[in-house]
Amino acid sequence: MKKEKKEIIIHEILVWKENHMLPPHYCDYLLALYTQGEEFTESGWRARRRRIHLTAASLAILLLPIAVFVLYFTELSFILQTVILTSFVGFLLLTAIYFSRKKILAPLLFMGASVMLLLLSLELNTQFFNGNVFTLYGLLFFNCLLWLYTGMKLRLLYFTISAFLGFIVILSFIIQG
Repeated sequence: MKKEKKEIIIHEILVWKENHMLPPHYCDYLLALYTQGEEFTESGWRARRRRIHLTAASLAILLLPIAVFVLYFTELSFILQTVILTSFVGFLLLTAIYFSRKKILAPLLFMGASVMLLLLSLELNTQFFNGNVFTLYGLLFFNCLLWLYTGMKLRLLYFTISAFLGFIVILSFIIQG
């Protein structure tokens, strides 16, 4: 816990220095004080943060193929598949919320979570409703509603556009069917 607080303070001092809120020599003094004389470089700090962000992005990108593999290429029970996919969606959403405060990677994580939730919805329709077309339309409509809400709440244009396109596709299939 102490280490996290120290990292937050160091990060804030870097922000002050970057935005010229304090003279640079004051910031350097504070950085030396909080790092307790340890070797500290801003480029090392930024490189560490970049590695963390890159790791999170890589994990988010890898979860989607793993989810497809779990759904379509394993003999796991439906309940275990559902638990795995739900935990993936939850992990991606929590990670996206964390990174949305930092304005980094959140769109990628939200998209990954929405795609996995869509896959989970399709699997639920197959398992519980034997692929019934009307429940499929209902689940897809529900996904589009979530996309619309997410797009409007978080001001993410691609979610709003995806929701409207999804509504159009669903309506066209209903009209044709």
